[in-house]
Amino acid sequence: MRSLERHRDAGAYALGVLDAADAFRFEDHLGQCPRCTADVAGFGPTARQLLLYRRATPRSVHPVVRPGPRLLERLAREVARRRAGRRRMLYGLAAGVVLAVGGSAVAVVAGHGSGAVRVAATDAGTGVWAEVRVADARGG
Repeated sequence: MRSLERHRDAGAYALGVLDAADAFRFEDHLGQCPRCTADVAGFGPTARQLLLYRRATPRSVHPVVRPGPRLLERLAREVARRRAGRRRMLYGLAAGVVLAVGGSAVAVVAGHGSGAVRVAATDAGTGVWAEVRVADARGG
């Protein structure tokens, strides 16, 4: 075991899953490393709970239970519900964009009915002013 790996083995040592040689090496390291000593002490309550669970659970009980068919159906319904909600939100967003763009286009087209446009501006610093008039030149 390399020295960097020794720090990673604190949980495995606390749970008692290291083989004899690795446990011996880790105990040698543990005497010199306060960080690993604290880590092993921190794993103590978890190791005790797992030991109590192991003692209370019959051997015939598999630690990983297969999900029932209702769980799969419930998950599929939840995914479908979220997708439908996301789809509705996107449709609403698209409708809002269409209304904003369409409303702006209608305003621009409707605003040009007068024929002439006048824009004037004055520079506050120099007092220079300008005026631009644009008239619709229909018919050539």
